[in-house]
Amino acid sequence: MPAIRHVCAALAVGCALLVLGCSSESSFGDPENPVSRIVWPDFERLHYDMLDQTDTKLGTLVMETVREDNRYRLSLEFSLESEEGPVRDVVTVWVDAETLTPVRYERNADSVAESLSANAVYVSSSDGEISAEISVEQIDNEEEDEDKRRELIEETLDVGQFAFDNDSSAWLWRSLDFMQDLELTYRSVNVIQQRSQLVQVAVRGQDTLRGPEGDVVVWQVVATPGVEVSRAWYEIEPPHRLVRWDQQPRRFILTRIETEP
Repeated sequence: MPAIRHVCAALAVGCALLVLGCSSESSFGDPENPVSRIVWPDFERLHYDMLDQTDTKLGTLVMETVREDNRYRLSLEFSLESEEGPVRDVVTVWVDAETLTPVRYERNADSVAESLSANAVYVSSSDGEISAEISVEQIDNEEEDEDKRRELIEETLDVGQFAFDNDSSAWLWRSLDFMQDLELTYRSVNVIQQRSQLVQVAVRGQDTLRGPEGDVVVWQVVATPGVEVSRAWYEIEPPHRLVRWDQQPRRFILTRIETEP
């Protein structure tokens, strides 16, 4: 299914962390809890431009946070133009409002040729062990044979402690105890790939970037899920908004902030 593979490659937040390269988990430390403090508001909508290496705009990302009682609903909505036509990809993760422990996951991606639908329900045991009941369905809209048109995968994934949904990464790193040379390891669960992986995340100093409201001083966060590197820049001041996210060969640049529904 080449179009869906194209979607997963293009939409870096949704897939890249856990499918890039080979793992070097043996060099990572023991997993621990990365969540220090949650400072974002009960509602927030951040808009990003998606750019390639030549600064050509490929599409947009809208990152939304909504408090729902004792949970946060975290959503990522991508829109872009692919070679096959328009692509829309919406990911939603419900997490515990205090711990960011995953509760539920939904994803729906649609292109002209194909579509993808995924769901997961997370279960946490009394000792913090995480498991996920996963269902992923891919549909080839151009396949006439009904038996070959749909592919459904259902699996139970036992993960372990200090596990978080991959698509909540932007919020997870935002909750770090930002300080120079902070470094730790946690587990990340990729529902689409039906697997988990250790991720090492580190704070590598401060920079100044251009934000939608002018220059802003930011912390640089480096995440290493194996041999690849993802870099994200967060405001040093609360609420530590994500200003830029590099997932080569693409990057996301903050262009607009909404704090009212």
